[in-house]
Amino acid sequence: MEEMNIITLTDSETMEKVELEIVEDLTIDGEHYVILAPLDEEEEAYVYKVIGEGATASYEMVEDEAEFDKVVAEYDKIFEEEMRK
Repeated sequence: MEEMNIITLTDSETMEKVELEIVEDLTIDGEHYVILAPLDEEEEAYVYKVIGEGATASYEMVEDEAEFDKVVAEYDKIFEEEMRK
């Protein structure tokens, strides 16, 4: 069984804590991104830009369509390469 990487984020509007699985960790054009999926949903996933490092890192949801598409395209490329192995 594959080990899941779980992080807990606090929703800035509701202050509710949400547990998310790190599906993929990517660096694109010098920027750090993660693709996160809620533990209770199989088909939803979100792209966040990681600001900072370690315990002081913050996560900013990617809302810019071009930036989002760039990250998803890179993830798809990685996923396809993994499937060929």
